[in-house]
Amino acid sequence: MIFEFKNYGFTTIGQKGQVVIPKGIRKKLDIKPGDKFLVICRDKTIISLIKPEKFDKMIAMAIGQLKDFKLAKK
Repeated sequence: MIFEFKNYGFTTIGQKGQVVIPKGIRKKLDIKPGDKFLVICRDKTIISLIKPEKFDKMIAMAIGQLKDFKLAKK
């Protein structure tokens, strides 16, 4: 799998700890006010912000692939 990275700009954390997601990425990912995200971190780095419904689908897909792998090993 090849990962493609694109810079959508910088953001600043406000006084209340809020982060503004740049308009370009909000539009591309259809992010709307009130959307909730799971924040995934490793050590002291934010790795990603994921909508919970997308995370559920991603985990289900990973479990399916692991089951397929386990069956193929037999």
